[in-house]
Amino acid sequence: MHSPAALPRQRSRIILAVACLCFFAIGTAMAAIGPALPELAAHAGSKIEAVGTLFSAVFLGALLAQLAAGQLSDRVDLRLLLLAGMTLFGLGTLGYATSRMLPLTLACALLAGLGQGTLIVGINIALVRAFAERSTTALNLANVFFGAGNVAGPALAVLSLRAWGGAAPVLGLGAALILIPIGLSTLIPRFAPPTRVARPAGAVPIYRAPLLWGLGMLLLVYVGTEISLSGWTTTYLQRTTALDARAGALVTAGFWLALTVGRVIGVLLSARIAPNQLLQLCLSGALIGGLLLALGIGSAPITIAAVLLIGLCFGPIFPTVIAISAHSFGEAQGRAVSIVSSLGSLGGILLPWLQGLLLARSGPIASTLLVIAGMLAMLALHAGRSLARRAAHKAT
Repeated sequence: MHSPAALPRQRSRIILAVACLCFFAIGTAMAAIGPALPELAAHAGSKIEAVGTLFSAVFLGALLAQLAAGQLSDRVDLRLLLLAGMTLFGLGTLGYATSRMLPLTLACALLAGLGQGTLIVGINIALVRAFAERSTTALNLANVFFGAGNVAGPALAVLSLRAWGGAAPVLGLGAALILIPIGLSTLIPRFAPPTRVARPAGAVPIYRAPLLWGLGMLLLVYVGTEISLSGWTTTYLQRTTALDARAGALVTAGFWLALTVGRVIGVLLSARIAPNQLLQLCLSGALIGGLLLALGIGSAPITIAAVLLIGLCFGPIFPTVIAISAHSFGEAQGRAVSIVSSLGSLGGILLPWLQGLLLARSGPIASTLLVIAGMLAMLALHAGRSLARRAAHKAT
């Protein structure tokens, strides 16, 4: 049994390697679903819009797993949680990549989502416990590999389409890649659950802590805005500029690339400045990008610059909020990360729908105002949390 402080450096590196490989596999498979949809529909003998509900099945599974995984991570050996997540993700991804029936395709997508959600919570907690004060850097580095997978997935799909006429083999590759961290995870020491201490009289339970819900709402807005931008940028550019769908798709790819570069920068900055300072810097830069997006309606160069700036500033936000959440709640860090990441997934379901509705019915101005409102809301939530933290510190 090892406490986080006692983990040898070599073992910590193994945990980081497992995290990076898992996130790369998830990113690759998720980004390849879109190019593979026509092939998956043909396999299942169904219409493409019906197979498109595969995305909903994956997100539903991930949301359910995130709600449960936090509770489990505070009670069981994290290795078991990680192995369960990797197994579910691998089997589910391979299942929907090869399924010949729509119900089975969706069931396997749900299974893959359960694995994905389990891994998101389990990996984040493992990194926090293994790296302690350096966990913000480790989390940003692991998420760089998720972004790399997002970039690699579509690129590999293009190669697969040229070679075999379909993109489903890339999904199989994502499932196969998970075998490597499964093997490496056997070298990870046992993770003891956090030591439980009696809660002081009058202490607020975690589920009633305003700080927790403030961080959760920040991540809800962030994930929702991130998915909205990546999902609607192509359509937005087609409606407001002379760019066609191909050019719009390239800009969307540029957004993900900028986000990945932002996480690399986050790795470097997190070693030099505090997590709260890094978060403030990123949120302020994202607001500038949002204002630039609104001012550049109709201008392709300005819009592209705004999208890339937002992507760059968005990069470190998710892993930094996760690190702050885990460090703020000590023995309940698993439940804290579970709730915060679940609210993030909820934002990924709700805000893209609202963004599309505004773009279709009210036009690009309303669409960009929603983006700016999201940036302002995140800054307000961060400022409120900082003020509450200072007030609590003065009171003690």
